[in-house]
Amino acid sequence: LAVNVPCLSGAERDGTTVPTCSANRDAYGSSCVAVPTTACALAYDDRYCEGWKLEIPEGELNFNWWNPVYYWYRNDIESISVRGGCTLYGYRDTGYQGRNITIVAEGTMDRLVNLGEETAFMALDEKIQSIKCKC
Repeated sequence: LAVNVPCLSGAERDGTTVPTCSANRDAYGSSCVAVPTTACALAYDDRYCEGWKLEIPEGELNFNWWNPVYYWYRNDIESISVRGGCTLYGYRDTGYQGRNITIVAEGTMDRLVNLGEETAFMALDEKIQSIKCKC
């Protein structure tokens, strides 16, 4: 019997720790890739690193509706992989305002969060309009 276990956040689940994205991704059948050292995080269109991918640099990023490059990502992020040692702050409104979340990737391992699957992040599933990220 073969079981396809998706790449998850590394949180404890049913008494075991599920591997993070930077574990052997092929064994888990997801589209997750390690966050490059040139980025602070990677944001994705769908759960488990599916759909489009946006490289998030260290610093601040607004997804303004009038911006021809970044409006595409406004209110459309479902999963975020933060590079080990980095912290991402996601905000409900542009200008780093409104409801917010903090995703910390401690140590050297990347941390994947599927926003719609973890209670602490559900309120911003497909509702992020600005991001700050630091390493």
